[in-house]
Amino acid sequence: MLLTTCPSVMTGRPFVARSSFLEPTEADLHLYRTLAMKLRVQPPSSLFRYLLPQGQHLMHLGDRPSWVWANLLKVAQARWPDLPPYGNVASDGTALNSTVERIVYEAIVPVVPDDVAIDLEAAISSDSQRRFHSDIAVRLRSQVQHIEIVGACGSDRVTRNEWEQKLLAQFDRRLLVYEAAGIQPEVWYLDQMLEPDRLRQRFLQIVAGLRKRVS
Repeated sequence: MLLTTCPSVMTGRPFVARSSFLEPTEADLHLYRTLAMKLRVQPPSSLFRYLLPQGQHLMHLGDRPSWVWANLLKVAQARWPDLPPYGNVASDGTALNSTVERIVYEAIVPVVPDDVAIDLEAAISSDSQRRFHSDIAVRLRSQVQHIEIVGACGSDRVTRNEWEQKLLAQFDRRLLVYEAAGIQPEVWYLDQMLEPDRLRQRFLQIVAGLRKRVS
């Protein structure tokens, strides 16, 4: 808790003004731990906008300077050493492009069948190989389903700042590349990251669809 000592106007004695806005509450910490254990990843602050009203304060902490969120991580990790690691490196050592992509990876890897491959940064098409790649491609023999993971916003496509607007615009340009290549990608948005069981179910539906295409 932040402590500020100021002279009292009436008595001349110092008094302590307390402000906890920039520090996580007990409820914040327990919500953070619950989600981290569920996702097998320490979650980014952007996810908590979809856990209102419980996640509102965490959402606001994430909007503050980076040291504020770093302080939350320090407190949470000191209290619970068993938290999964923070960042984009998965539990099996695979490096993803972002924490959000890692959330998806951690969710689906345990249910990948032996004859199915997960390709990271797979080329969307041969003529755009050097410039355009999908986040994840699910491959069964010659059949491929590309998956795009949108970390800029939820499925409502509402952004909260200029950086997210920029990321969403970049994603929309990527969709034009898919369209030009005649490819329909699967798109997973930020709010869908909260339910790893549903990600696994959707992944297995994709695999089932690929099996029909090769049969």
